[in-house]
Amino acid sequence: MSGFKKKIILLCANSILVVGLISCASDDVPKPKPIPKIENIEKISTIWDVDALSSSNAASFIPIIDDNAIFTADSAGDIFRIDETDGTIISRFKLKRKLSSGTATSSDSIFVTSMDGYLLSLDKVSGKIKWQVQLPTIAVEAPQVAGDIIVLRTNDSQLSAYNVNSGSLLWAYQRQNPPLTLRAYNTFQIVGKDVVLLGQPGGRMALLNLNNGTPIWENYVAIPEGATDLDKLTDVAMRPVVNDKEICVATYNGKIACLDAISSSIIWSKTFSSNYGVLVDEQNVYGISVDGVVYAFDKNTGATIWHNDILQYRYLSVPVFLGNNLLIVDSDGYINLLNRNDGKLLARVISNLKDGVSYPWSDGTKVFLQSGNGNLEKITQ
Repeated sequence: MSGFKKKIILLCANSILVVGLISCASDDVPKPKPIPKIENIEKISTIWDVDALSSSNAASFIPIIDDNAIFTADSAGDIFRIDETDGTIISRFKLKRKLSSGTATSSDSIFVTSMDGYLLSLDKVSGKIKWQVQLPTIAVEAPQVAGDIIVLRTNDSQLSAYNVNSGSLLWAYQRQNPPLTLRAYNTFQIVGKDVVLLGQPGGRMALLNLNNGTPIWENYVAIPEGATDLDKLTDVAMRPVVNDKEICVATYNGKIACLDAISSSIIWSKTFSSNYGVLVDEQNVYGISVDGVVYAFDKNTGATIWHNDILQYRYLSVPVFLGNNLLIVDSDGYINLLNRNDGKLLARVISNLKDGVSYPWSDGTKVFLQSGNGNLEKITQ
């Protein structure tokens, strides 16, 4: 990754680093490779495209499916319920306040967070605010719900749980942060109905009891190393993934690894740097390096099965499964399809998904993505 330049913005108030890729006219900045002609191209279909959303930070707003409808929101304060089949807008609620993240749902409520630092609960039918609670600081990561508990992470790296009916605080979990951390948007995952898996600054990961926030275990995926705080920036800035009894995750400037979900002992790890998510199937772990090279590692040993640098130096989305393939959206709005068995590029189709895309929702046969420029698409093969 020598010579590969990143834009790094230091927000002094909370010592958060926002890391992204930039284009530059300088000759020493690596350029993406031309995409070769694709042989035996496979089909990608956009079933529908809703363009009614306002431009937003794509990483903070995640579409979710609940009762055959998609719920999502945007930074302007609009909350949508959309027919999953044809993209028809069923309802649209307009809040008179800016939103920082969304959405999650319970049986009768929709949950979002606001730019003035509140968690909001809205009635699913009327859109009226049922309750709101002040957060320790702003939350740019979408909340998640399981049963009667809603969990969210604020920008001070605190994970908090609230009662979905009353908004009362149930528990809070926080550890001391390193001097510098990444601005992270997808760091935790509720697993089943009992536990929460959390990636943390400084290369740490924790498994928490969902009901009381008590750590079941805490462990390091990667140990921060280096002479300066910037060198030591080794955050788990993505959702860990559970597959059977294993947990797989990657860190920025650190490792990609799989751990035993019960004991947290590391099964294998290898040097890797990523701020994207990982995918796991029965055979492999798939990850994207920070410079955009896609890898497949053997799930049991960590051995490299294949890698493909065809999308290198293109700002990429979190990968997601679609059929027997990996779907990845790049910074130019192209939907790319890679064969998960050998990494071969099978399709590349332009879309309206610009300015980054959300964490994807997928059931393996269809994918929903929301983009920063205000589009929501349903994609199939």
